[in-house]
Amino acid sequence: MSFPLEHLVRPNIRALEPYSCARDEYDGDQALFLDANENPFDTGLNRYPDPHQRALKKALSALKGVPVERMVLGNGSDEIIDIVIRSLCRPGQDNIVVFSPGYSMYEVAAHINEVEVRRLDLTPDFQPDWKGAEAVSDACTKAVFVVSPNNPVGTPVPLADIEAFCARFPAFVVVDEAYVDFSTEPSAVGLLEKYPNLIILQTLSKSWGMASLRLGMCFSHEYLAGVFSKVKAPYNVGGLTQRTALETLSDLSGYREKMEAIKAQRDRLEAMLRACPWFERVWPSQANFVLASSPYFRPLYRYLTEHKVVVRVRDIPPRIPCALRITVGTPEQNDRLEQLLADFRPED
Repeated sequence: MSFPLEHLVRPNIRALEPYSCARDEYDGDQALFLDANENPFDTGLNRYPDPHQRALKKALSALKGVPVERMVLGNGSDEIIDIVIRSLCRPGQDNIVVFSPGYSMYEVAAHINEVEVRRLDLTPDFQPDWKGAEAVSDACTKAVFVVSPNNPVGTPVPLADIEAFCARFPAFVVVDEAYVDFSTEPSAVGLLEKYPNLIILQTLSKSWGMASLRLGMCFSHEYLAGVFSKVKAPYNVGGLTQRTALETLSDLSGYREKMEAIKAQRDRLEAMLRACPWFERVWPSQANFVLASSPYFRPLYRYLTEHKVVVRVRDIPPRIPCALRITVGTPEQNDRLEQLLADFRPED
């Protein structure tokens, strides 16, 4: 597929000379570092982190099957979303397409950067409206954002549909796979080699349990990864984050054990909510949460909050009216939720 990568990047970003530091020119570990005006006394924190996150990228490359050259890391996926929009979209001229319900940070980042947002409803089966996206797009559309599995429903987008859209869409397709590790649908990373307009976002916050670290991943064409690397701040991923992430990623058996536990508790949570008389509909989920609608969603939310159980209200018409999104907890946490739901009375 021929795709005009360079022409879809903002001209000033193409010409950007990124910030450069001496660590860009020296990639060894042992040296007398007198280049960055750091405190010379070793505290374990006195040196700036590797601006290229070399060791962490190497570990992630092995885990994800993505070459390091196609990878950009950020301070959470939110930073990467902002970098993508800033790199591609000219303020006051370009636009992006998003689907509702979805992740609101695409719109927030677009508005901060003075980029128009064209929002479409998901289809009734909670899939992207591909034809609608093509219909509302024009020469100034730089990207369509797709979430798979969807948040807040937990419905994955078939990989074949993503591929078909990438093959015919003349701009970028950004696939946010924050919850992909919980899904039976495979990641789109296998399509990167074939489709230069594909950008994939992933995170270590969900399945790997590193939300506090704020570490997001972007996989894309090598040229585009280079552009994003120019735009990001030079030390955007801290040293503690890099070291902690490397340590956590080394425990693959522990990761798999926790993932199986989450999936088992997800099945239990779905069954629990379906059996509960307060809920009208429970959507099957391939994420680490379950969405359920209820005519009592407001009093239920207040009741749970009063008992120190915090869930998320999701009232997003027309697709999702009157619903609560509940994250999968531990067995003990789900025991507590089950007891509270059994004790709830709408008239209270």
